[in-house]
Amino acid sequence: MKKLIYGSLLLASVGVLTIGCQKEPIDINHQSNKEIEYRLDKIPLIENKQDINRLLSNPDDKDDEKINGHLYNLSLAVRELIKDKDFNTVIIELAKESATQTANLLDLKEAAPHFYDKINENLSKNNQTRERYTIESIARQLTHRPIAPNPDYPTTAEIEQYIPAIFIPNIEQVNSNLQPILSPNIEVNSNKDESIDDNIVSWYYTESGELKEIILSEETSLNTSNPLFLLDNAVTTLETKQDKDFKPLNLEHSSVATPLAPNAVGKSALSFSTYEHSIESNDYRYEPWTSGKSEFAVTAYRIDPNGTTHWIYSAHGHKVISEIKKNQIGTIRNVWSHHAANWTPWSNPWTPNVTQTGVNMVYWNTYERDWNRSLKALGTCTANGATIHLAGRRKYDSEWYAWIPASTNVHYTRFQWVYDNWAHWNNSWKSQFRIWRVGA
Repeated sequence: MKKLIYGSLLLASVGVLTIGCQKEPIDINHQSNKEIEYRLDKIPLIENKQDINRLLSNPDDKDDEKINGHLYNLSLAVRELIKDKDFNTVIIELAKESATQTANLLDLKEAAPHFYDKINENLSKNNQTRERYTIESIARQLTHRPIAPNPDYPTTAEIEQYIPAIFIPNIEQVNSNLQPILSPNIEVNSNKDESIDDNIVSWYYTESGELKEIILSEETSLNTSNPLFLLDNAVTTLETKQDKDFKPLNLEHSSVATPLAPNAVGKSALSFSTYEHSIESNDYRYEPWTSGKSEFAVTAYRIDPNGTTHWIYSAHGHKVISEIKKNQIGTIRNVWSHHAANWTPWSNPWTPNVTQTGVNMVYWNTYERDWNRSLKALGTCTANGATIHLAGRRKYDSEWYAWIPASTNVHYTRFQWVYDNWAHWNNSWKSQFRIWRVGA
């Protein structure tokens, strides 16, 4: 049996409630304390002073604007429910059993039908048209057309389909007794103030029932134990179908005329690091008009000869290499970043479409990271009897940089070429990314 590893989430530390593929009603009667504790844990109270209706717009991507509107309407329909301890319990338990830390709102129909009906009732009250507006109708409309697809690869033009969900980024540390912070997951405009870049509009209630609107940062999400309920367009699986017939990019390799100093990043033992990287066009900036910087991130996993899998970067399998401003798009950025140790035996770079055994396989992909979005797939790869699912937090499936996720399995690190030639470019039409030999 193949071992399955999700490449950007530490599942072992997340409590799991098994309620089957068909969502059965969740037992909430075991809760001993039915009262919500109206306390804020390490949450700075920074008032939002921006017009949320203006923030919902996206003149460059009408599908994105449509999804923003639906998630906002859902957040309004859910907002009063976060004062109900039972509702919060259901959402947290559904998110805990999910590989994406999300509660699929469609699952409420079976897991908690009372809340499902209440959300639909609220949606109907707020709907200004004669059309029936429900969780299910929203789910049908959560579609997104990729920006600037490559005509040579039809898969890059496929319409993306999502589910309406609540994402809990701090699921591993939530105190379910505390009041949740709810967000429509709309980013504030940071063009004139970089200190609020990637902050999102959020709401909470005081004990007296007064609604407060603040902005929330990634730093706060890492520190607070208040459940963070972020409306999100999520996916149901992190598995991607491998395209074994995909012709690998970047099979050309040539010697570097003047190699960088072997100790360029302060190491003498042989290792491998990245240095040059870029986002090639504003078509692939993947940020709303309200945002200042793109987070160029990488996720990576090693499968050793015995089929044991290893994180390469943080405990969550990713790292941000650099933050790229809009005026830096299309230019090479230079940042040393460790990529891999000298894991031998190396994989064979000359036969990338052949399944290899008994060697180290390092699989990776780069993408635009959004801390406030749930995981989306970046490639399913199999070697030495183990299968890993690379994934990264981002708004849309198409927001990858290096490899089409279905082709990640043939784009593993070419250690031999990097060693022989000092460096190797790993480029797509979206980005450039060069890996260097460092040290001996």
